[in-house]
Amino acid sequence: MKKTFTLFLLFALSVYGQYTTPGTGVNWTPDSLKIYAPAVISGTFPNYAVVNKIIVAANDKITIIPGTTLTFTGTTSGFEVNGSFMAVGTEANKITFTGATPDSTGAFDGIRFNATAVDSQSQVKYCLIQYAYSGVRCVDASPAVENNEFWKCSRGIQLSTSNAIIKNNSIKRCYEYGILINLTSNPLIEGNIIGDNNTQNTSAKNQVSIGLQGNNSPIIRNNVIYNTTNFRTGGVSLWVSGASAFSNAVIEGNTIYSNSFGITLYSSSNGVINARVANNLIYNNNINPDVNVSGSGINVNGSPFNKPVITRNTIYGNHWGVTVQNGTNIVAGPDPNLGNLMNQDTTDDGWNRIYNNLQGGLPFDMFNNCTNNIYAQNNDWGVYDSAAIELKITHKVDDPLKGLVYFMPFYDPSLIPVELKSFAGTVISDVVKLTWEVVSELNNKGFYLEKNSTSTPENWMQAGFIAGRGTTTEAAIYEYTDADVTAIAGELKYRLIQQDFDGSKRQIGEVSVVLTGRRSINPTVQTYPNPAAGNVSIVLEGFEGDRVNLQLINILGEIIYSENYVLQGNKISLESRKLNTGSGVYLLRVSDNEKSAITKIIFTR
Repeated sequence: MKKTFTLFLLFALSVYGQYTTPGTGVNWTPDSLKIYAPAVISGTFPNYAVVNKIIVAANDKITIIPGTTLTFTGTTSGFEVNGSFMAVGTEANKITFTGATPDSTGAFDGIRFNATAVDSQSQVKYCLIQYAYSGVRCVDASPAVENNEFWKCSRGIQLSTSNAIIKNNSIKRCYEYGILINLTSNPLIEGNIIGDNNTQNTSAKNQVSIGLQGNNSPIIRNNVIYNTTNFRTGGVSLWVSGASAFSNAVIEGNTIYSNSFGITLYSSSNGVINARVANNLIYNNNINPDVNVSGSGINVNGSPFNKPVITRNTIYGNHWGVTVQNGTNIVAGPDPNLGNLMNQDTTDDGWNRIYNNLQGGLPFDMFNNCTNNIYAQNNDWGVYDSAAIELKITHKVDDPLKGLVYFMPFYDPSLIPVELKSFAGTVISDVVKLTWEVVSELNNKGFYLEKNSTSTPENWMQAGFIAGRGTTTEAAIYEYTDADVTAIAGELKYRLIQQDFDGSKRQIGEVSVVLTGRRSINPTVQTYPNPAAGNVSIVLEGFEGDRVNLQLINILGEIIYSENYVLQGNKISLESRKLNTGSGVYLLRVSDNEKSAITKIIFTR
């Protein structure tokens, strides 16, 4: 029986050809693998040939060192990882995974990570992967895939239920997709160069394709996504289908150009899209001559549950700037937010630049093919009056069946956010009163007051904040009182910093005041004894200088005694023999050049 079982294993190896590591916790290398699987892998460092698939068992690990080249000679050959897989080269000494023949439809299977793969021990870095069916495929696994070059694979990277880290790779000339994301995947796609994919060019397989199954919310950030040859290839596409499906994708900071389209967001069967599309440069996506199916900088398509926020993008040179549709009929459709100044949210305030998106010399910067209205306020349309902007937008004004596009107010970059008329500072007793007048405000969150009592620029410190009024053309006067100045002597500078709702700041005014450094105290006079029959002691507080005038006033308001005193400390001794007073109530007034104080005193004779 034992001999029969051994013969069966040998027969299976010869028929199926693949090798599975035994799962005993061994760290395998190409050299150790060729000892146990000589029919699958052969060669010596740095060059190895692999004729079929190598499966890494759940407890095992494969390590491939820099400079290694693995050439795969069978279409089913490759690595399938259920444990750990570390292929980490260096920038100067990469690892190469290549098919034996330069076939972009997939000369070998590629590298696949399965659910039991150890994410923290699954890395593909500084590798060249070429001619694979899927350069890297992740199925319920999330490895780190960084600084690699994917060249002429059928699919560069394919993710299913994966939160993989895909950073700083070059993914080019793939037969189908550059990156395909599906089945509830939330990867980070950052800093990659993704270009000239879909060399098949028979349908719209895109540089980055997301959906349609599951809840996929990737972050696609700071990538360069371009095309120069394959006119059916789009930039980034997101498809969400079914009322229970959703996407909170973030597409930001990308440069997307020369594709069939820039970004498409499609909701079918009431799929929910709450994507954020921000700070992208989207231009010249016009290589497909069929403007009826392509050429949008951003296309928002499908059901009313498609509600992306589109902000701070620059969109130009496309066939269409932003298009909103639900198929080809004029019906209720998506509700994108391209700028809404009517709500309290300041993260959706427009700031897009949408201009020079042309067909036959005619502008189509925004096209609303749905019956619902769309907010697109506070955007720069390249022209700066409402009549000129109207010519760039297709909506209800052009076809009564369509909804409106609310594009007023628009953003004019020549306008300053706050027009300041004056800024002044005044010293009043122990405080500084700052007053400024503005003529108009645009997206004004408010004003910061900063002060500096030295000549050193970095010594500016915040004094206070006064809230602004958002957007208004009504003039207003603002005031701020700074009471924290009593310890300062000499020049004190203030500057006025205006802040927009997006956080950007600018200095709009500066003023100086001069302080004495002395604390002003309301003067007081105390006498004792009171009532008094003889001499009186007077205690003074809050008088400046060393000289005061003392007056005694009767109930008729007549000054019956007046004398100047040179102060020795804060006390005066008043001799009764100098006073011509009888019994009664008198007022005692003490004054210097600036201040005075009065108190009652009663004499008994």
